[in-house]
Amino acid sequence: MKVLVLGGTGFLSSAIVGELQQAGHAVTVYTRGQRALPEGVDAITGDRKDVPGFLSQLEGRPFDAVIDCICYTPEDAAADLRAFGGRTGHLVMISTDFVYGPHRRLPMDEDTPTLAMSQYGRNKAACEELLLGAWSEERFPVTILRPPHIMGAGGHLGTGSLQGRDPMLLGRMLSGAPVVLLDGGALLIQPVVHRDIGRACAAVLGNEATLGQAYNVAGPDCITTREYYDVIAATLGVEQPQYLSLPSDLYVRASPDKAPFAHHRMYSVQKLHRDTGYRPDTDVRHAIFEMVDWLQAMGSAASYVATDQDEAMQALCHTFETHALEVLKSD
Repeated sequence: MKVLVLGGTGFLSSAIVGELQQAGHAVTVYTRGQRALPEGVDAITGDRKDVPGFLSQLEGRPFDAVIDCICYTPEDAAADLRAFGGRTGHLVMISTDFVYGPHRRLPMDEDTPTLAMSQYGRNKAACEELLLGAWSEERFPVTILRPPHIMGAGGHLGTGSLQGRDPMLLGRMLSGAPVVLLDGGALLIQPVVHRDIGRACAAVLGNEATLGQAYNVAGPDCITTREYYDVIAATLGVEQPQYLSLPSDLYVRASPDKAPFAHHRMYSVQKLHRDTGYRPDTDVRHAIFEMVDWLQAMGSAASYVATDQDEAMQALCHTFETHALEVLKSD
């Protein structure tokens, strides 16, 4: 198939391009032209936010399928409908698990209400609504993929902590500095490797059963955030990693737009397997080993420098810990 990838040179989208090539597709990317392209990939250089230019560049250029890795707002989704309506057999939009709301029955399936708790999630949910509405009303051929925490060489480690994706994480752990975990690392996550998302894209392309559908695209393993950091520590040879705990409710009160990180993120992937036969390949421990190797090769293990913010967060966590112990004693 002739496939157009919107994006195509970023952390996730470049992995998707690689998997599509491996599957035998002819790939063109729509990109701003700021990064090198792999061999065999054609490019259209432009800025999708310039909607008239975007539409003009794609006019008269039919593709069998389009994968949109950079659809972030309803305006982006509306531009997709204008650009590809009647011109492509399939549009795949990369969404996010952030579209889900706080009411969760684990594992979450695709019928979980999309009551997003962050602006990023609300925008993605609005994109989904517009595109799926176009399927219902006009049979615009769309499929939605919802990956959760994405891993892979080329990205940074970190999830379920105050530091998030932390370019200084390896250095932080090697130096003995603490990592602040929400609820002590008890929250569940189900990461997925970027190339497995690429394989999922290849699995849905041209599959009529996937039209008008949304799918979770999570990895094969569900672990706690504490286990996630323990694996990183073991890979680094850190025998006693240092953790501090911050209650998730207080975190959300201070940073309401980060509420998705304060909930379990465990997903059913049975629907995608049922419709396509796809299963993710890469377990989370292998993904962590791979990422640590890549980050060490890039010199990230030596990049930690303590900051005043680190010290303030440590003091805050110690205050909560002391208060919790006093409450337990009083009971």
